[in-house]
Amino acid sequence: MGLVRILLPLPRAAARLAPERGAPLLGAALSYCVTPSWAGLRSPSPARRLAWAEEAVAVYRATADADGLGRALALRAHALLLSGRYEEACAAVDPVPGEASSALTAFVADVRAQALAGLGRTGEAVPVARASVAAYRRLPAPDRRDRALGSLPGALRTYGMLLAAVGRQEESVAVYEECAALLAAMSLRELTHVELVRPQVLAELVGVLRALGRHEDALGVGPEAREALRGPLAWSVPEIVLPLRVRLLVDLARCHSATGALVEARACAVEAVAEARKPHGAAELTPALDCLADVLDT
Repeated sequence: MGLVRILLPLPRAAARLAPERGAPLLGAALSYCVTPSWAGLRSPSPARRLAWAEEAVAVYRATADADGLGRALALRAHALLLSGRYEEACAAVDPVPGEASSALTAFVADVRAQALAGLGRTGEAVPVARASVAAYRRLPAPDRRDRALGSLPGALRTYGMLLAAVGRQEESVAVYEECAALLAAMSLRELTHVELVRPQVLAELVGVLRALGRHEDALGVGPEAREALRGPLAWSVPEIVLPLRVRLLVDLARCHSATGALVEARACAVEAVAEARKPHGAAELTPALDCLADVLDT
């Protein structure tokens, strides 16, 4: 993927010199650049990703490739989502052609559900997420192009997160556990396409179990969740991994405290504060400090 980004000037030149052949090549290269990075590679910034997506849409509008345009429009909506521009992301999924592929339909629904959640419209987002999961379940094994358009584990994670947000924690746990089982059965090669889903699912599952008072169950998932938040991801997307790790440590500290394991609770709380003092963890510093104060007071 990094090589494709470096070589983008070549298809751009081809599109100028020979639009009929060069434009589809440029559109495909830009769409490839917008998709998530492989493990160990730093993801492009949301701004760069959105710029490539906008360019891909413009390129495909000048061609007769309806499938390419549909994918470019969906990837543009996803880029807006990653940029935190939720209202625009919701609007951007509407122009995606109705005759789009099944994979594209499932992906668009997942993007819409996440955008609605970002706007605080979680009640509306739940049925959309459920429809996305159902669409992914109907898909055959994805081909290389479709792997860029989300996945069933990713849609399940969105659905589980939304169920928890509307207070349906027991259902959320069931969805998260199904997702974790799917991820556990994947090969290393398959996991490279959903590398961020696994730590999110495991860490969020710990949080929901803790909210239900199932402290022992949460602590049982804890070691696997902590392991999933290490490795290349911690370097490639620290803005996502570090806050997630802090929240996980806080949840584990409170679960340890609830079960009377005060030494382990303090160790987790101290580690949470240390992680939250790093640049990407600053937003979680207050909850981490509150947790440490509560643990030290017991």
